[in-house]
Amino acid sequence: MKKLILFLNLLTLLILSGCSSDDDNENTQINGTLIFGEFAGSTICSGDCSSIYKIDAENVYKNIDNDYPENTFFEGNFQLISNVNFQDYQQLITELPNEIFDEPNGYLDCTDCTNENGGFYLEYQDNNGLHKSWRFRNAIYPDYIENYRSLLLDKIAELNSL
Repeated sequence: MKKLILFLNLLTLLILSGCSSDDDNENTQINGTLIFGEFAGSTICSGDCSSIYKIDAENVYKNIDNDYPENTFFEGNFQLISNVNFQDYQQLITELPNEIFDEPNGYLDCTDCTNENGGFYLEYQDNNGLHKSWRFRNAIYPDYIENYRSLLLDKIAELNSL
């Protein structure tokens, strides 16, 4: 009987230690930085061609130069937005679909896409060396990004209205 109890305890410990939780992934993502936004095509835009923002573990920032992402990673001129509640935008990091991290840098589901017609921009960087960026068109994107796209549209609209 003692052997059975010992075996069950060991089995329980093995099962519990082998489980990974989404909370661990969420906490890792919270410590990262997300640059996100929308941009108009380079051939059809003059003036305000983009709305690009950055969120880190504590604050939300806006790119004040209205540049659009031309290279793999976006080098913006970000300024702190002091009149926003960080918690209102934190879910942009925590709800970033895990599937996206398996994607290469570039356009999602559109290998021939370019910046000529604009789209959405996402860039994620963490303290462990992970640094990736993705773009997707408003009508061309993987299924797993659909709910996140809706969240992204809502949050960009809120920030643009400030």
